[in-house]
Amino acid sequence: MLGYILQRSLLMVPTLVGITVISFFIMHLAPGDPVDLFLGGVAGGEGLASDRQQDIEKTRQELRRQLGLDQPVHVQYFNWVTSLFLKVESISTFDRSAMRADRLLERLEASERRALAGLDRADQKERFLVLVRELAPADASELERSSFWEGRTFSAEGNYTYRGAGIELAKLAGYRFVTLDFGRSFKDNQPVIGRIMERLPVTLEINIIAVIIAYLVGLPLGVWLAVKQNTLTDRALTSGTFVLWSMPSFWVGMLLIIFLCNREFFYWFPASGIQSLEASGDWSAWRILTDHMYHMFLPVLASAYISFATISRFMRTSMLENLRQDYVRTARAKGLSEKVVILRHVYRNSLIPIVTTSAGLLPAMIAGSVFIETIFTIPGMGLLGFESVLNRDYPMVMAIFTIGSLLSLLGILVADILLKVVDPRITFDQLQG
Repeated sequence: MLGYILQRSLLMVPTLVGITVISFFIMHLAPGDPVDLFLGGVAGGEGLASDRQQDIEKTRQELRRQLGLDQPVHVQYFNWVTSLFLKVESISTFDRSAMRADRLLERLEASERRALAGLDRADQKERFLVLVRELAPADASELERSSFWEGRTFSAEGNYTYRGAGIELAKLAGYRFVTLDFGRSFKDNQPVIGRIMERLPVTLEINIIAVIIAYLVGLPLGVWLAVKQNTLTDRALTSGTFVLWSMPSFWVGMLLIIFLCNREFFYWFPASGIQSLEASGDWSAWRILTDHMYHMFLPVLASAYISFATISRFMRTSMLENLRQDYVRTARAKGLSEKVVILRHVYRNSLIPIVTTSAGLLPAMIAGSVFIETIFTIPGMGLLGFESVLNRDYPMVMAIFTIGSLLSLLGILVADILLKVVDPRITFDQLQG
């Protein structure tokens, strides 16, 4: 089992690289230029004097150079993918001086650091120099001559902060090692990874809760419909789940807003956001939680209904197929009760196709987050991705594609592992084949 997991994990790397290659080239082949968004209405230069048009063209070329768009597409991709895995950067003189100041701070006594923190910024610097000249005169002299010290940025609570676009792993011999450097957003020049880490929890919350609800509702419903086959209840609910399965999530989301968030019909839920505008830190934890659940009810419902309709239909079909098997006839002939036959024998064997279909459930929900979060104005990855596509924000779009693809591949791997849990007779040699 561990060997299979390791093999699949290693295969995820070339798969993910292939996805990023296709996404990267499609994104750059799409019509439009991000530079035009910076230039606004003067991007085309129509109706302007020739010298003004030349200035605009120079500005355009300079912006393309700053954004790295003047290089060939394959060079841009190589730079992007290498920064994603591991990037080595030289530490600037300013940051080295900040690190030297922090090392000197660590050599001071705790009481001396507390005393420094109680002073204002100018007095902090003077007192700090007096203390460190006694401990390390050479370091103190070097620090005093640095641009960091002249910039009035010294703080007794810490000075070095990584301000790059990735995640700093380590520092060694004047270099820093960085990973997950997706670059900076074209829109606001903020690190892409920081923006995504702010939005990702909301998207995961909606999708994980929706998956749990889908299985809690879909599995028992599918079992019950299989047991009640050809009854009026079975036909009514089967038709209902088929209708739910056929309705697109964006349409259902708009219907929920129109009928359940509208004073002309039923004003039961808020139409947007994840918390009330008047929410504050003075609220109790329970009030904050209930307010958040109140806002997330409709987005979760809009994400979950297709899934539990799909699961219930698959579960009903699988149950009916297993009920016709010989082992069920044998179990009944032995005198086992119908409840034992259904729950102990038929149910477990019927889960195998359900686990298989679950591999595509998480990717479908992540894709559906674009519609759900846009409709309900939820600040998640879906809404961020939609806005980034409109803004032609290449680094942000590529980061969202990559993270979404990684989550989908992990979902497929988890589904394969669950197959072994559901049916121990399945070997990983069979899965590999």
